[in-house]
Amino acid sequence: MMNLLRSEWIKLRTVTMNWVLAIIAIVFPLAVTLITAGVNGDQSDFSARTLMELISGSSFVSVLLLGTIAVSSITSEFGFGTIRPTFAAVPRRAAVIVAKGVVAVFSAMAIQTIVVTIGVIGGKALADSRGASIDMDSESTLYPVLIGIVLLAGLAALFGYGIGMLIRNTPASIAVFILWPLLAEGLIGGLLFVITRSSSVPEWMPFRAGFRLAAVSIGSSDSGPTRVVAGIYFGGVSLALASLGAWMVNRRDA
Repeated sequence: MMNLLRSEWIKLRTVTMNWVLAIIAIVFPLAVTLITAGVNGDQSDFSARTLMELISGSSFVSVLLLGTIAVSSITSEFGFGTIRPTFAAVPRRAAVIVAKGVVAVFSAMAIQTIVVTIGVIGGKALADSRGASIDMDSESTLYPVLIGIVLLAGLAALFGYGIGMLIRNTPASIAVFILWPLLAEGLIGGLLFVITRSSSVPEWMPFRAGFRLAAVSIGSSDSGPTRVVAGIYFGGVSLALASLGAWMVNRRDA
């Protein structure tokens, strides 16, 4: 398994598109966070919560980009036919699928960890230099939010990996992965609300629930799941999707 993991890591890091997406996933949220902290750090209402909201909000772009890397990590293999020699070398397809998934998920989490770490340390330093007094200990949700952002990236990568195994086509898989949280969940959630008249139903859409992992505050009157329940639910959906995709890969020709 270690040789498989090493092989999949080499494949992932030697693709130019993955480097481009990873760089954007790091630079975009950090640029938003650090520039805002540097410009608005002298405002009286700039606090630890403000900094956390900046990191959380801008990191959603990273989540989609890192998920896109996970999607293409499997679809590009089918598109270029390189999955055939891989399966020929390792007849146990399940081992290959697991190795690819592990590398995609942990790579996404590692990159997101870099983003939140630099965002917190750099944003606080810039805001403090502008006269703000950022007390991170004043926010009880600091660590749950930061951990949630990292977990969200990993689960979204697993979700995208499952879509890639099911569809196999890179453009179609990426389109589904991007449009599902941005468009489809809103439409489906709105339709379910009209049918059920329950405001809690749309909150159980997979990505909408997953985004609660990175929510800075969840009100007591909120009708959706708690942070922990939302994470478990989104993780279960992502794992089920990946398991279905793995089953399809085992059943179909390479």
